[in-house]
Order: sequence, then C-alpha cells, then structure tokens
Amino acid sequence: IDNTSTTTWNGSGWSNGLPNANKTVIISSAATQPFTGTPINIAACTLIITSATDVIIPSGFTFTVTNSVTSNGKLIFKNNSSLIQTTNAINTGEIVYERETNISRFDLTYWSMPVTKAGFTMSSLSPNTLYDKYFHWDAIGTRWLVDPSGVSLPMELGKGYSIRGPQSFDITIPSLFTGIFTGVPNNGNIAVPVEADKWNLMGNPYPSAVDAEELILITNKDVLGALYFWTHASPPVTLPGTNTYRYVSSDYIVFSGLGSTRLGTGSASTGTDAFNGKIAAGQAFFAKPTASVINFNNGLRRGASDNTQFYKTAKTSGIEKNRIWLNLSNAEGAFKQTLLGYAQGATNNIDLSFDAVTMSANTYIDFYSISESKKLAIQARALPFNNTDLVALGYKSTIAGEFTIAIDHTDGFFDAQEVYLEDKFTGIITDLRKENYTFTTAVGTSTTRFVLRYTNKTLDIDNPEALENSILVSFKDQTVKITSSKEIIKEVNIYNVGGRLLYAKNNVNASELQITDLHSGDQVILVKVTLENGYSFTKKVIFSNLK
Repeated sequence: IDNTSTTTWNGSGWSNGLPNANKTVIISSAATQPFTGTPINIAACTLIITSATDVIIPSGFTFTVTNSVTSNGKLIFKNNSSLIQTTNAINTGEIVYERETNISRFDLTYWSMPVTKAGFTMSSLSPNTLYDKYFHWDAIGTRWLVDPSGVSLPMELGKGYSIRGPQSFDITIPSLFTGIFTGVPNNGNIAVPVEADKWNLMGNPYPSAVDAEELILITNKDVLGALYFWTHASPPVTLPGTNTYRYVSSDYIVFSGLGSTRLGTGSASTGTDAFNGKIAAGQAFFAKPTASVINFNNGLRRGASDNTQFYKTAKTSGIEKNRIWLNLSNAEGAFKQTLLGYAQGATNNIDLSFDAVTMSANTYIDFYSISESKKLAIQARALPFNNTDLVALGYKSTIAGEFTIAIDHTDGFFDAQEVYLEDKFTGIITDLRKENYTFTTAVGTSTTRFVLRYTNKTLDIDNPEALENSILVSFKDQTVKITSSKEIIKEVNIYNVGGRLLYAKNNVNASELQITDLHSGDQVILVKVTLENGYSFTKKVIFSNLK
C-alpha cells in the first residue's frame, strides 16, 4: 500500500489527522503519549519512531502496520498489546515487548522470542533466575538440558525455552514477573526447523497472538498436530522426608483442531481456565510434527483482544464441530477430562490435525477414548454422524475406590443428542443426560470396560444373526472398510481363500476400521471380525487393485 499522506505526532497532537492504513505515521516526540485511554485498534501504512523518549503502546492496544516499522529503540509494547504487520516488510530498529505473569520461585514458564536480537539469552529475559534453572529441550534425546547461567545459548526464532522464576521470589506465593524482550520485531513468513516425529518445544514467533486452529488446520494441515501448553495449575510440593520440590502432576492443556482439554487436574474447557485458541506472544508449547519444518505467516496474527491468555500458567477454519467433554472424578478431588467430537474433515482413523494422545500426565487417574489402540485425550470422528457409532473409553487409576463419569458440557448437535455409557462389566447402560454413572474400580488400567453409545438398544448377545447383520464389510478405492453398529470390534484377520493370513489387527477397540495397506492380488478375501463380546464372523469381499 502506498501512503497517500503523512501524519506526525509532535508531542501534543497529530499534524494531519488521526493515523490510518493510508498514512505514514511518524512519532517525533512523546512529551505526551499519543495512545492513551480505552484500548483501540491503530492502523498505519508505515510506522516511524524518531522520538528521543519512549513511545508506549498500552496493554490492550493493537497496532496494525501494513509495511515496515522503523524504531530507534524507543517503542515499547506493554503486556497484552499486539503489533500486527500484513506484508513481509523488513523492520529496522529494536522494540521492547513486555509479557507479565504471576509466578512463584519454583514455577517454570515456557517462553519464546517475539523479536530477534543477537546474543539475547534466557538470562537476558530473567537475570535473577538461579544459574542452573535455565532449560532448553533436546528433541532428539527427548530430555531437558541445562544452560548454565542461561548465557551460552541465544534464544532462537520459533523455539521454546523453560525458565524458572527469579530466586528472590517466594516459594509458594506468586508475584508479578515481567519478561522484557528487546530486539527487532519478527515479521513475515517464518519457517521453523523441527525434528520430525519427535516432541519439539516451539513458540509463537510474533509480537502478537497467533490463531492456533488455523496454524494446525490450514497453515500446517496434517503436519503439525496437537499443541500442548504447560500451565502448572498444581503447585510443587515437598517430597516426604526431603527438601526436594516436585510437581504433583504435569499440568498441560492440549489443543487440536477439535478443541481443548486438560491432561492434568481441573477442567480446561470452561471458565477462566478455557483455552481461547489463540497463542499469546512469548508463549511456547510442545508439538510432535511429522515434517521437518513448521510454517508461520502474518495471516495467523491476531490482535490484543486475543493476546491475553499467556500460560505460565478473527479468522478461523470455520469447520463444523459437535463436541462433548466427559469427566472422570472421585470425591477426593482426582479429576481427568477427555474430549470427543464429530467434525468436518475428520475421519474415524487417527487424524494428526484433530486427535491428541493422552500423556498420562495426571498422577492419580487417566481417562481417554480409544482409536486404533491409541489412547486419546481428544478424538475427532467423521461426519455425517450416525447414532449407531460406538466409541471405546478407557481409564487408568493408581487408587482404588469409587469414580464418577459425567458430562461436563457439550456444543453442536450434542446439545440435544442422546448419550449413553455402557459398562460392560456390570451390563448397565446409563443415560448420561439424566444422571452420572458411579462405579468401583481397583488399581489398574481398563480399555474394555466402557463404551460410549448414542442409542439405548440392548445388545443382541443372544441373537448372533442380528450381530452378524450389524457388521458391514465394504471395499472401495483399494480400501477395506469394516463397520460394526452394535459392538466394538476387538480384532480383524484377513485370509485368502486358501487360508493364508494376509492381514491381522489386534486391539482395534473401535466400531470402525479402515485398511488401506492390504497387499493382495485381485481375488476373493475372507474378512474375519471378532467382536469384544467374543463373537466372530467371516465375510467375503472381492478385492481388486483397480482404482
């Protein structure tokens, strides 16, 4: 955009009217600050700072610049403010970007750089942290490495770092900490190198919020996967008989293209704890991408209203989502939540952009849905929805006793859809819309006890013919699809007519299985399906390599 005019703030007023996207904005004096009062959105074609005193962009303000920012080191963005640029212009000069968080001495915060400056280290950000409490993540070795004194390793673009609170802070009572980043504001297309198929600690590279949903579903579709944010909602405690402090639970919020839930204690889907889907400036997170590069661009950037959810502690994909959050809890406060939903673009197989594995982070219990033998904190399934769908649920408990499964909340068609929980150990089917279900368990893990279903029809265990008719085996585009509308599929074996085994899949734990890697010539194949109740049936299918 070519500017049509220039307006200059001389310390008391604008020379040519208020800034807008068609004007070069020059601030030559900050004797009186140009931006005060109620948060607003400011626009400029180009921004130039020549003032000898600091120019403040207050908290909550968004400054959108079409082209470049030229600063002489006197431009300060306060906590929760945002700088957005819409072209890949080259910036000149440093800004200061501040990020506030309430932490105690032993709190670990995942940070990333919204600016670039040679020699800027973790100690530059938090100089009063104890010398051996600066950490960076080794993706290849899957381990934390200490950067002694935090001065040897410059903070890199798009990378994440873990830094403990200042040593002067109280052990238990949080205090306000302001992380101050100084450097040239990052802008434009940013390609972050990562280790494929490894856990990487990455970060938002911009001095503005980033849309997490668009980052996963559009910019890095089927490559990035779910994002894991450390919130440490549970404070560290002293190990019995020692002076060592440990976190009682690895409290992460996980976010995928379907939504968010918490892996540790508490609910991550409602109230002030809910993740708003926008990654704040300075925020780092874990992800396990399948590619060696993750891309960021200016189209992902969002304003100050979306830049408030920074974990110490706009444009979207617009896809249809229908979701249900389920809780597992006991009277003593153990809690775990899982998210299940039916979304546009999802399949009933593992979808990197939608599904998220549980990390077994909770000390006492874990609760998850199961697909292709994977334990999922978030599972998305295909549309259109079929009320005969069945979803296996599993849990792990390190304590024996009574637990309750309940609906936390719903959206989409789940606001009206019937939801039933089947306990295969007791034979009880519970309408979760009318009542919660309480059961007793010993210490251990179960992946076969519970099934989520959407009708209350009793199983035809005494009617094998009805069970067999509920199983559909189809073939299309070299894919064998097996669907069971009444029972969870336990295992599938495929043979040729001569009895030679061509394919075997154990622990399916789902109502549907799609097989795309069957190596067979054109022939009749025998598909043997074993259900969770022990019944087995064999179906004939004509397999062809023709598309």
